[in-house]
Amino acid sequence: MRANAEQRLQQAGYLSSLSLDAYTLARYMQGEVGNGTIEERVAVGEAAVNRARREGTSINGLLLYRQPAGHPNRGFYGPIHGVGTGVSTAPYGRWATTAADPTLLTVLLANLVITGESADFANGADDQDGPEAWISQGQAALNNYVARLASQGKYWVGPLPGVDHWRTFLQITPGVSASSPAGQALMQRGMEALALPARRPWWPSDLPFCPRQASTNGLTLAVLGGIFLGMLGFTRGWFRRAAERVG
Repeated sequence: MRANAEQRLQQAGYLSSLSLDAYTLARYMQGEVGNGTIEERVAVGEAAVNRARREGTSINGLLLYRQPAGHPNRGFYGPIHGVGTGVSTAPYGRWATTAADPTLLTVLLANLVITGESADFANGADDQDGPEAWISQGQAALNNYVARLASQGKYWVGPLPGVDHWRTFLQITPGVSASSPAGQALMQRGMEALALPARRPWWPSDLPFCPRQASTNGLTLAVLGGIFLGMLGFTRGWFRRAAERVG
């Protein structure tokens, strides 16, 4: 599969070579967030790279060879849970899914992340979940989720342009105890981000110009919004250009 992807990339003139690590990472990125925003795919890709680094292994070690020798799923791509792989039933022993065939853009973005050119866009994130699955269970379930992460030393990384934190709740592990003032503040920030009713961040695709408006302090929300949208437009344009020039 890697060789086939590499051949297609070579024929299209995008890359001269594609490592197995990059191809494996692309399958993970596609499986976890599909055709989400460019920023979302880059962020989850960086989370896997950072997690592998924390565990002292490679991307393939994290996503493809995590199971012990002799395990029927070792060396095979597939889901993290569920049935129907044709290899074995759960538990699969995977850190995350690698079941989806990646798109061309996802492969290029994965190669970008592997080479380090994405420049820590995710601010050190090393894990992620999708808390939107628990919205129907109410606020208590969401608060318990954030508190459980904190008990493991894991906290929400904070807002990132182009990333819907309800869909992709990126986490950092800063070595901060949940009982410390810093830990309590980080936990509170995560709970506030997942407060119901769910307020999803939104970024327009055309990024219109936001003019300065008159105000008593000289800086309005429209100006701040324009700055943020400008940053978002920059990241999208940079990632696209970088993905196109990789290799």
